[in-house]
Amino acid sequence: MTKVAASADERADSAAPSGLAGSLLGVRRIGYAVLGAQLVCFFAWSAILYHRFALTFDFAVYHQAWYLIAHGNLDPYSSISRLPFWRNDAELALWPLAPLYWIWPHDVVLLWLQDAAVVAAEALAFTWLCELAGRWRQGWDAALLAVVGLVLLAANPWIWWSVSFDFHQEALALPFAVLLARDLANGRRRAWVWVAPILAAGAPEATYVVGIGLGGMVAWRHARRAGALVVAAGIAYSLMIVFLHADAGAPLTRHYGYLATGAAGGYATAKLTTAGLVKGIADHPLRALAVLWAKHTDVLANLAPGGLLGIGFLPLLPLMLVILLTNTLSPGYRFAEPLFQDLPIYILLPVGTVAVLTWLARRHRRTAILIAGLLAVQALGWAAVWGPRTGVQWLRVSSPAAATLASVEARIPASAEVIASQGVVGRLSSRADVHELTGPGTAPIDRGDVWFVVAPSAGIELQSTASSMALIQGLASSLHATLVAHAHGVWAFRWRPPPGVRTVRVPDGAGPLAAWTAPGAAGRAVTAGPVTDWHVTSTGGEGYVVDGLAWQEPAGRYQASVTLSSAGPVNVEVWNDTGNALLARLSILSTSGVEAVTVPVNATTAYQARIYSGWGPFRAIFVPPPPDQRLEIRVWSPRGGTVNIYSARLVPVSDPHAP
Repeated sequence: MTKVAASADERADSAAPSGLAGSLLGVRRIGYAVLGAQLVCFFAWSAILYHRFALTFDFAVYHQAWYLIAHGNLDPYSSISRLPFWRNDAELALWPLAPLYWIWPHDVVLLWLQDAAVVAAEALAFTWLCELAGRWRQGWDAALLAVVGLVLLAANPWIWWSVSFDFHQEALALPFAVLLARDLANGRRRAWVWVAPILAAGAPEATYVVGIGLGGMVAWRHARRAGALVVAAGIAYSLMIVFLHADAGAPLTRHYGYLATGAAGGYATAKLTTAGLVKGIADHPLRALAVLWAKHTDVLANLAPGGLLGIGFLPLLPLMLVILLTNTLSPGYRFAEPLFQDLPIYILLPVGTVAVLTWLARRHRRTAILIAGLLAVQALGWAAVWGPRTGVQWLRVSSPAAATLASVEARIPASAEVIASQGVVGRLSSRADVHELTGPGTAPIDRGDVWFVVAPSAGIELQSTASSMALIQGLASSLHATLVAHAHGVWAFRWRPPPGVRTVRVPDGAGPLAAWTAPGAAGRAVTAGPVTDWHVTSTGGEGYVVDGLAWQEPAGRYQASVTLSSAGPVNVEVWNDTGNALLARLSILSTSGVEAVTVPVNATTAYQARIYSGWGPFRAIFVPPPPDQRLEIRVWSPRGGTVNIYSARLVPVSDPHAP
């Protein structure tokens, strides 16, 4: 690593090459064309995500503030984060971006800004690595190394994953971070210009400034003083944000307090001070090493597509370590998944890889060319294995569900409060009051006109299916909300809360679930008349009249009960969806009116959830499997049968209230 830095340092004062060899110039033009095509693809993909309502909590946080600022509220309150937006890590860049709303007032513009920033950063990184290749190698060697750098950038699937996950200001800081690192390396005084826009993107981006400044200090003789000042600026800004209590979005003690206390979250870490955090980590340094080793598979997966050798490029090593430590030391799997937090690795690591390869080529040309080829091949391998998973991971709202959501969105007044499932709440955040549903508890009521949009199985949901369906049932029954729309798994209610009501309870789904919340392919929800009479009736076709009535429960023994009436044969089934296993089936010839039938369920076998983890050398864990087992009740009817289903329940056999 030292030799690489020294070789660059000897040439740092010289200007970038005045002309590029023809082959390298051709690669550079091709690279810009490839990145331009990638930008078009990013725009199209973001438009699809937007059209399909595949935007979650994080998009709502930024979009709500962006929308309110554009409409004149210069101190917007984030109803999602429940604090003034400026305290959400001091992400001040959103204010100057707000006027862009009026150029073309469509919410997708925010996603396109992110796409443009990421590709701009890629283009700047590609320019830099071309300069390094041309400075240290000649002819086809330089062109080949530049091609490898282009592959490491354009083929990295994690960049696609990063732009697929809502909107985040880390992406906006990236072009300026590349410019800062490049200008420090070349001894340009204008490097200071890029510090302010990086810091304006928020508190997390101050780590970029510190990491890049440290790289300048340790790698370039001419940049030691400038690097030290850059580090000081990053640290001072971070301390100022803490002093102003503007770090509420991601306080250090919440993420890393367990390293000092030995507990993941809870009261101990909530009361921990920053000084106590530093002291605790210093007293127990092996905890950090143990956490890193426990996640070494994910760390490798984050680094490999960008070229592992880039870690050896000393000017970028501090930044790489800062990003890895910041995003990997958190408890559990938080931030281990390749997302926006690691974008600096995906963008700048190829620059370091090309720098190391050029240094190696000056001494062992054939070895360097061989390694370059292997790095390009393995990068394409990561793209082939994980690239196709992008849609499966991020596009989880069907076209029919999106059409229903769009119809509902058009009917919600701008002045209304919206409480929506977290998997689809993003596009519904063009208002002052919006809240997400993530699980049992309470939701705040701030206005006299409240719309609930509940999609139990659409989008990336944190709320359990049972909790969502119990809420739907409660809205129609105990809260007497008006059912506005229901189709394709989307339920929308309008509610006028009584005076003085400030919260609404979100149930856990432990009680009976109304069957009309989960009609199957052969069923139709009947929602006319009193709510107590609502049910699902068969359509006459063969198939499941009801399905999707599911609970997340530990392995054990249960009793399923279904209230129904049937004029013909019908099957009551209980499935373990985690293992795709039929646990119990009760066949009924017919009933004499409405009856409650019970089925004993042996769910003692604990199945391991199948989480995609790649294959061969392209493996990663990233996301933990959901806890417990997903147990589902379904009711099947043959063609021509007449079945009415009213409710279903699943209880442990030890439950004294079990029927």
